[in-house]
Amino acid sequence: MNENVDVAIRGAEASDRRSIEGIMGTYFLDIDDVPMEDFIVAEMDGKIVGVAAISEKECCEVHSIAVHPTYRGLGIGSKMISRLLGDVSHDRLYVRTTSPVFFKKMGFVELPMSEKASLWQDCRECDRYDNCKQYVLCMVLKEV
Repeated sequence: MNENVDVAIRGAEASDRRSIEGIMGTYFLDIDDVPMEDFIVAEMDGKIVGVAAISEKECCEVHSIAVHPTYRGLGIGSKMISRLLGDVSHDRLYVRTTSPVFFKKMGFVELPMSEKASLWQDCRECDRYDNCKQYVLCMVLKEV
């Protein structure tokens, strides 16, 4: 990870939609039902190289995070998570992911798979629930 990479993290604008869709599509991630204003973007030299969003529908969760393949490993994902953490007013932040190592490095803790059903309706209704490849992790932001 390169902490000295010159990247600007900012709120997404309507004009960023195509770039956001392109990066998310690279990893087959959807942006359905996530308002554009919920996204942040990482920008280098005028180019959007990363995107992330938090959703607060059922619980406060990292809905999506993606970095353009050319720019991975530069600490951009970590910088976006740090920015998102500053915007969260909840006591916990959850994530469902197939890449738990990244989130564990950021301080998230893996939870039992059974937690998914209690947090997300789409998990409860999923016909692949018993064979799911997503891990569920949580970061405690404030002790209650």
